[in-house]
Amino acid sequence: MAVNEKNSPKIEQILLDLLANSLFGAGRKIECNPVIWPLVWHESYVQAVSLIAFSGESPQNCDERFLEKMRTKLQNDVRGVMHINREHIRLHKMLSDADIPYVILKGAASAAYYPDPLLRAMGDVDFLVDEKDIKRTCKVLEKNGLKRNPKEHEKHIVYFDENGTYELHVTPAGVPKGDDGQKVRELLRDIIDTSREIKTDFGVIRVPDHFHHGLVVLLHTCCHLTSEGIGLRQLCDWGAFVSSFTDEEFSEMFEEKLKSVGLWRFSRVLTQVCTECLGLPERRFAGDYDKAVVDSFTEDIFKSGNLGQKNPVSVQESLFVCADKSKKSVLRHLVSSVNEIVYFYWGFTKKYKILLPLGWLFFGGRYIIRSLTGKRPKINIKKLKEETNTRSSLYDEIKLFKE
Repeated sequence: MAVNEKNSPKIEQILLDLLANSLFGAGRKIECNPVIWPLVWHESYVQAVSLIAFSGESPQNCDERFLEKMRTKLQNDVRGVMHINREHIRLHKMLSDADIPYVILKGAASAAYYPDPLLRAMGDVDFLVDEKDIKRTCKVLEKNGLKRNPKEHEKHIVYFDENGTYELHVTPAGVPKGDDGQKVRELLRDIIDTSREIKTDFGVIRVPDHFHHGLVVLLHTCCHLTSEGIGLRQLCDWGAFVSSFTDEEFSEMFEEKLKSVGLWRFSRVLTQVCTECLGLPERRFAGDYDKAVVDSFTEDIFKSGNLGQKNPVSVQESLFVCADKSKKSVLRHLVSSVNEIVYFYWGFTKKYKILLPLGWLFFGGRYIIRSLTGKRPKINIKKLKEETNTRSSLYDEIKLFKE
């Protein structure tokens, strides 16, 4: 049976309705053609929110083979979430036994704000320690059988074994460079000191206090928004977090501090998007509803998907946006971005910058080869430039770090 888009609700809207019902009991009526359900299911996976979307809704009148496949996948995903939760507990024991202060970033910390923590999908264990404890933490992880990923990254170190992957951070993702970043880092200075232990169904973990967790989620969302684009999982994280507080509690906790780093406007817009898309009850601190900005934000979410899965060239789009905002040439930003790629894979080039041109040749050549063989999307400069106009306008409205 062919899908008639005119007579069928939009796939995206059905998914949003499912999420709204699951997270906030919105009571939205789900009307979906049986042929559309597999497409909604696929979209939920691209957005990494299938557990949330289908936790309370069973597709009606669908092919039994599809339903069985869906149920099996959901069961496997729940087992996966349970496994990653146990890895969080394992990390807590390793670091606590070694007397190393730490704090979880996102993951189980975000899940704690959900109506059911098992609904929040996780892929690895992100955590932060003080810079002075980095070497000691690495030794503890290695002593417990974890291996270090040789690829270097300026903001985290990756360890792994057959049970999972651990990302050791010194700074949360999304902290900008320069003076803006310095202001943000000052707010993050005591994130470990003010952290708290919480008891989950699997054991004890250490998470940020409410303010620092909210700031980490905002920064993480900023990071995705200005690179590959954010997905519905980031939106659900924020909505679940905001719903835990009254308007007065939220404003008292965040308004002054977020204004000082230019993120108050962003937090309010993000909350409006959660209200419009996910059924989060309206919040006074979010201010007057801005339909144009909310619509643009929603469009960007569905265009990108989780980690940019739906739009592989969104990272390249972000180069044009950055170039436009800083009044620098695209070429200069392209060179800067290529440098970051070389630094990521060849960390030694930070110290020996004379070797950077070799990295340009190697990684640039590899990208060209992969593009020609269809393993990477080809870059259409003209089209990229055109498609960044809407995204650029959205960033203007949000005024990240510029209030």
